Amino acid sequence: MSRIYLDNHQATQPSRASIKAMAPFLTELWGSPTAPHPMGEELLTAMTAAYDSIYDLLGAKATDSFIFTSSGAEAVNHVALATYLDRIRGTGRNHLLTSTLGEAPIILAYERLEQLGCKTAMVAVNENGVITLKALEEAITPRTALLSLSWANALTGVIQPVAELAELCRMRGIWFHLDATHILGKIPFDLDEIAPDLLSFSGEALHAPRGTGGLWIRSGLRLSPLILGGNEQDGQRGGPFSPALLAALGVAAREAKEAQEGVTTETARLRDHLVSELLAIPRAHGFFQSAERLPTTAVLSFPGVVSDALLYTLAREGVLASFGGGSYQNLSLQLEASGVPSLLANCAIALTLSRFTTEDEVRRAVEIITRSVSRLRFYSQALIPT
Repeated sequence: MSRIYLDNHQATQPSRASIKAMAPFLTELWGSPTAPHPMGEELLTAMTAAYDSIYDLLGAKATDSFIFTSSGAEAVNHVALATYLDRIRGTGRNHLLTSTLGEAPIILAYERLEQLGCKTAMVAVNENGVITLKALEEAITPRTALLSLSWANALTGVIQPVAELAELCRMRGIWFHLDATHILGKIPFDLDEIAPDLLSFSGEALHAPRGTGGLWIRSGLRLSPLILGGNEQDGQRGGPFSPALLAALGVAAREAKEAQEGVTTETARLRDHLVSELLAIPRAHGFFQSAERLPTTAVLSFPGVVSDALLYTLAREGVLASFGGGSYQNLSLQLEASGVPSLLANCAIALTLSRFTTEDEVRRAVEIITRSVSRLRFYSQALIPT
């Protein structure tokens, strides 16, 4: 049975080219990039090409900084700790903001800073899962130092209006951090137009191998390192890292840039077809369809079928979907935070496509999901006493 992978918010299939790019660094170019001899120079040349591809994907300037990390979570924790070390201790501005839909790395990093005397708050979203300018204004205090947001929600696909939020942060002297993990390679953007202070991402959502991520820092801003141990990466992240993984991330970034138009058109078409077919199931309900969303993501609810039972049944049939977990809040909680009734929220699942998703996979997924919903509804009705 061939699997139909519709859980691309958790991790994506590493591209063959990104895996292939690692091989020379494991067999031939295995030296240290800081070595003062040809083996070090050869590594630097290859690493520069990887950085160029990442900067190109981000639309970053040569004067901006970039730190290669082991994950998006590491990058987020770097932002949180550096805010404490570089801003809060010196200014007393110890108030931190995120969203009620925030992901685990920033929420847990904030909880750690609360142990150091910081205050945190979560900005509520509206019925479309979006933070409004008014809600942010009401949450800001004179002591607010940082706003950290996921640019797009992993499960719902809803995209935040980051340009106007960034402008408000600039006016109030607040650092603005965006987690762009689920945006890169899916939505075109102009980094200069948005002008955040910090931007992080996880490579495993970009068809790079697990163990890759990054933190972009705007020109003129320098952060205290999260990891101490040496002068690697201009002293911003101590200790050696894997040039093989950096090379893989560079290739994945280049491929993401090249494939972006296809994602915004063809993958979006497949997503829309999937949704329209599934909404033909009696009582099926789609969410956030009027909001600006990622072209890869759909959230649907099938009343009468609890989501965990549906996901279990689908997995046995080879369709792999999600309702959250891991670094992400449960989907039902996110829907309820957007005003969705709990009975409807508890029957919802998230389906996330990638550029590797095929039309045949979508067709088969529709058949399996439709059949599974019908079967589970029949069983649930049969169990109700008469």
